Amino acid sequence: MKTLTTILTSLILLAGTQLFANEVYRVIDAEGGVTFTDSPAAKTKAETIKLPKTNIATPPPPRTIHDEDLTTQQALPYTSARIIQPLNNATIPPGQTTVVITLALQPPLQEGHLAQLYIDGLAQGPATETTSFLVSNLHRGQHSAHIKVLGHDKTHKIETQRVIFHVKRHSVNR
Repeated sequence: MKTLTTILTSLILLAGTQLFANEVYRVIDAEGGVTFTDSPAAKTKAETIKLPKTNIATPPPPRTIHDEDLTTQQALPYTSARIIQPLNNATIPPGQTTVVITLALQPPLQEGHLAQLYIDGLAQGPATETTSFLVSNLHRGQHSAHIKVLGHDKTHKIETQRVIFHVKRHSVNR
């Protein structure tokens, strides 16, 4: 069993190194142990092993995308868009000053498309190429969020439903 393991291990190692070796020899020592080598010892009986040719495929050159290709490419239509974080009617506890808003799209946001976050109907910064937003310093109370996805030409592609969440803050009146 040990001899079989040694042979299989040797063959696996040889498969990776066959690009570097011109000839491979099989040497059997006095105790019957088999060794594969590319340079057998001077006074040993070695048998030459013929290995099959390596199949080498060259990859095609990388395709370059030009700006005009983006405008002529047919974009896949989005089948769904929803805010997965925060959940609808979630409560943001006191002390948590940043809210993460995450968009789930099918298919994923396509190259050249942008996502615009709206909190309480107001756009939050410029549209970006991300599906995760950090919103800080929200006042206490109820807020709504939704996200619009815009195409490379700023056309409306899809929009999420509004998600309501509640921000709790310690009152200064206490």
